[in-house]
Amino acid sequence: MTRTEPRSRRSTLRLVGATAGVALAAGCTEGTGDGEGVPDQNESDETVSEEADEDDPDPPEDEWEDVSTLEFEADTDGWIGVEPEAIEDVENPDIVLYEGREYEFRVTNVDGDVHNFALWDGSDPVASTAFLEDDGASTTFEAEVTTEVEQYLCETHPEEMAGAVELREE
Repeated sequence: MTRTEPRSRRSTLRLVGATAGVALAAGCTEGTGDGEGVPDQNESDETVSEEADEDDPDPPEDEWEDVSTLEFEADTDGWIGVEPEAIEDVENPDIVLYEGREYEFRVTNVDGDVHNFALWDGSDPVASTAFLEDDGASTTFEAEVTTEVEQYLCETHPEEMAGAVELREE
């Protein structure tokens, strides 16, 4: 059978739509015949909520609003968060600081290598501690957070020991 008259674009779209509709309806009628279908073992009627990404740098604001002290353990493999609870046992945690606030930073050397803690802008230190050379040595320093602060790091291990700083306004 040859067709002498070509199909119009509109006719072709109608044909494709009708075919898709039939295929869809055929797929929906599988199962018990009562319109419900038999649920797959992997299907659930429960609403699935999206889980938070573990690398998400935006922790809830209430975790950081009352924070005035941050404590870290210095290990060549990375900074280990001690305080506040939001960073506890997290390696090189992202931290949230409020612009214009003064914070106390506590650092303890836990591996005996040389470490310091420094707040950096894009390329230079804004504030830093003295270097800690002995295992168990610790230091505390206070710094007012300014808009320049982008990250914290150990100046002797900047690749292994660095974390992001999210600045928030009061």
